[in-house]
Amino acid sequence: MKKILLLCILLISQFTFAQDDSKSDLEKLLGKAQELLSNVELPDLKKNKDYFVLLTSDPMSNPSAAMMSINTASEALKQGHNVVYFAAGDGVQIVMKDIIRNLHTVTSHGGNTNNLSKMAEKLLTEFSENGGIIHVSEGSFLTYGVNQENSDELLIGINDINWSYPKQLIEVSSNADIVFSY
Repeated sequence: MKKILLLCILLISQFTFAQDDSKSDLEKLLGKAQELLSNVELPDLKKNKDYFVLLTSDPMSNPSAAMMSINTASEALKQGHNVVYFAAGDGVQIVMKDIIRNLHTVTSHGGNTNNLSKMAEKLLTEFSENGGIIHVSEGSFLTYGVNQENSDELLIGINDINWSYPKQLIEVSSNADIVFSY
């Protein structure tokens, strides 16, 4: 669209300098430019976007990445966007009870209290309850001894976990308008 506007301005300026004695030709050119611009469809900047937030970092080695991924997904959902949160690799640990409830032990964020851990679990739980979609890498979870059969005892209480593989990672991420990776 910027190119069309620039082209119209250039044409108008060229025409104006070359033909400053013929006002009717200038009026015709301006009319054509206005007609052309009225047919240009502007993007709707306020429409909801599809967000994809990927966590592959180990939450206990990089708690900032874990918290940023949760906060980003949560905020995008609160703003009315469609959000997929995908935990893969070491990032799958973020939904494990023993990990998320001890996140505060590896960072001074949250004032050296367990408030950070409580907030992270609360945000992820609310995210799943309010329409956020959560995918976890089933293959990555096998590394930590987690599978669909024992997940209720090892994972936090989030709704509708999608047990996924690289195929789903590619499918879901390729449909996103905006991708964040932590």
